[in-house]
Amino acid sequence: MLNFERLNIITDMQNWKKAYSEEIEKLDHLYQEEERLYYEMYTEGIRSKRIDEITTIKHKLMTNESLRETFLSWRNTFSNNEVWKRRLGVFLFKMKQEALDSDPDVTEIQKKLQTTLMESRFTLNEKEYNLGTAHSNIMENPDRELRKQLFLETKKIGRDNEELFRKLIQKRNKLAKEQGFNNYYQFRCSLKEINMSSYMEEMKALIEQSEEASDYWDDRIIDKFGWEKIHLYDQYFSMFNFNRIQSNAFTSNRMKEVLSDIVNSLGIPMHQLPMKIESMEIPYGGFCININPNDLRLVVNKRDSYSVFLSGIHEMGHALDGHFSSYKYPELYRFYSSIAAEAIAELFQTIITERDFLKNNFNIPDEVYSQIIEINHLTDIKMFKMNYYYSIVEFELYNHPERSFQEIANECYLHVFGYEGEAFHPASEMFYIENPAFFQDYNYALAIRDMIREKFAVTSLYKKTNLFQELIKKFIGPNQLYSWNQRVERLCGEPHTFTYLAKKLAKGKF
Repeated sequence: MLNFERLNIITDMQNWKKAYSEEIEKLDHLYQEEERLYYEMYTEGIRSKRIDEITTIKHKLMTNESLRETFLSWRNTFSNNEVWKRRLGVFLFKMKQEALDSDPDVTEIQKKLQTTLMESRFTLNEKEYNLGTAHSNIMENPDRELRKQLFLETKKIGRDNEELFRKLIQKRNKLAKEQGFNNYYQFRCSLKEINMSSYMEEMKALIEQSEEASDYWDDRIIDKFGWEKIHLYDQYFSMFNFNRIQSNAFTSNRMKEVLSDIVNSLGIPMHQLPMKIESMEIPYGGFCININPNDLRLVVNKRDSYSVFLSGIHEMGHALDGHFSSYKYPELYRFYSSIAAEAIAELFQTIITERDFLKNNFNIPDEVYSQIIEINHLTDIKMFKMNYYYSIVEFELYNHPERSFQEIANECYLHVFGYEGEAFHPASEMFYIENPAFFQDYNYALAIRDMIREKFAVTSLYKKTNLFQELIKKFIGPNQLYSWNQRVERLCGEPHTFTYLAKKLAKGKF
């Protein structure tokens, strides 16, 4: 049982440190239990009532005002001790977030939305779909009319859930305003140590700098597929299928074998990693849950395609990040920076374009390799714009929750892509419900990826054992002992910048 209350009455420094560390260890076990339950929910579709019990326990802890005051007081006491000051600072940040996110009204609405979206079904052409199978087909199915119809069905689900999602947004905003923020999105960004106004300016500049390259690819896509316009249900498909990578080797049952080669190339025996890897039908490419450094769970979409391996390698980056992050201070491991974590995953993802890796694992001819290199630039352009699109849609939802969500999505599509197109309905997007204010993190991560590649003059991590050890030492290992920006500067010798990503996006075969 947690007993953080005892920290309010202990006055001896050494005894307080000891008690704090004991309670943190117990709290971390609670988080581990929660992660296991979420893994079961995502993989088996079963939502345990224990999740709600854990949420209640966390909410009680994180809204304990006397404990917050105790932490603030001890953080001042530890003003000359950087480690303890950081530990308490990170915990105080998390108290802010959890107090809001575990609010009973918020969790009740969120649970209803999660359940509704997970259980949503519809029939099209005598075949039943859920959101997972619909999204998979929208990404990969060559039948454009089917993709369109599936997309329209997901929009119906979104419309049906719009008012409930609006209630969630309004409740989150209300709680954030009580803490002195304009809205919930601003609140979450403050915890990530990023500024959305700066982000918007950076994205505007990136759009302008990559405009010629983006127009080049859009023209080629329209010409290749014979479309008049690129709608949202075309974006991922065109990216993954512009050069339809034909190889019998890209089958999901080879995922473990391929991931093993990557891990081994970094000097790590795959059989020594405490990792479970599964393939199953999910509404996205893959996910990774690091329960602790010795219990890693990786799930990849069960599809036979090049894009599935791209996702699998990305998730392997998350797994290794979770394995090699220091567990010395459990709260710094648990309350990790999503920007830093995504940066490592994006860096791993570049392995999919490495000639040695592709030759070793897929025995592809030079022609196919050239196609992969070509669409690598297209992928960067599209992913940057899609991340930006999803981030500003969500940003506007929290700024103007009274507006039509569909209108917001439509207007943002025009803003990012430069033309009107069929846009999604935000209330059909599980990511917004479960991982709010997250999409801009991917673009920060892409920028870090290219900073590292520029600094160390590499294209990927494949066989780069020395670089991986440097990453462990300066970026992965310290985890939240330093902010994500501090770790970038420690590794690359300069603060975070979008400059190198801009160079990457602006160049290509055009």
